[in-house]
Amino acid sequence: MKTIIISFIVFLFVNIYPQVSEIESRSYFNQGDIEVNFSTNIGVGFQSVESSNSTDYNPDYYQYGDRPFIFLISAAIGVCIIEGLTVEPELDINLITDAEVSTSILANFIYNFNIPRKKIYPFLKLGYGFSNYIPDYYYNSSNDNSLNTGVFNAGAGLKIVYSSGMAIKLEINYKQYNSTTSVNYYYYNEYTYEGETRVEDLSSLVGTLTLSLGYSILF
Repeated sequence: MKTIIISFIVFLFVNIYPQVSEIESRSYFNQGDIEVNFSTNIGVGFQSVESSNSTDYNPDYYQYGDRPFIFLISAAIGVCIIEGLTVEPELDINLITDAEVSTSILANFIYNFNIPRKKIYPFLKLGYGFSNYIPDYYYNSSNDNSLNTGVFNAGAGLKIVYSSGMAIKLEINYKQYNSTTSVNYYYYNEYTYEGETRVEDLSSLVGTLTLSLGYSILF
C-alpha cells in the first residue's frame, strides 16, 4: 500500500509540474527573441527657446514658448538580451507643425513584464539618442541637418498579442529635445550700410508627450 501511494504522488508530480511550468513561462520576450515595431505618435509639445547675444554690440535677450502639435512615425527592431529585457534601436520621422521635418535616432532599453496565463505584456522604456530637430525660430537659418540635438526618451505601455507573432502596442511616450546652437548672420547698419557679424546663442528645450498606437511582429 505504501508503495502504491508513493507511486501515485510521483505520478502527480511528474504530470502536474510541466503544466505549471508551461503556464508560468513566457511565450514571448525570451532571450534571443526579435521584435519589429511600427507606430504612429500623436500629441503635444512644450517648447521653450532662449536667445542671448554673445557680442557687445546691441546686446539683447529673447525668450520664446510654444505648444506645437506633434506627429511622429517610428520604426524599431528589438533584440531580447535576457528574459524580458530588450535592446531596441529606433528611427523616428518627426512631422512637427511649423517646423521642418526631422529625423531622430535612438537607442532604447525596454523591459517587458510577464502576466501568467495572459497575452498582455506591460512594458517600460528608457533611451537616449540624437536628432536634427531645432525649433522653428526666426534665427534658425543655419540648420545643416546635423544630429546635434540630444533626445531623452521614456515610455510605458502595453503589448497585446492577438495572434501568433502579432501584437498591438499602446504607449504613452515622453521625449525631451535639448540643443544649444550658435547662429551667425549679417547685420547692416542703416547709415553706413556696412555689414557686421553678430552671433546668437540659442538654447532650446522641447518636451513632447504623445500617445502611440502601433503593432509589433514577434519572432
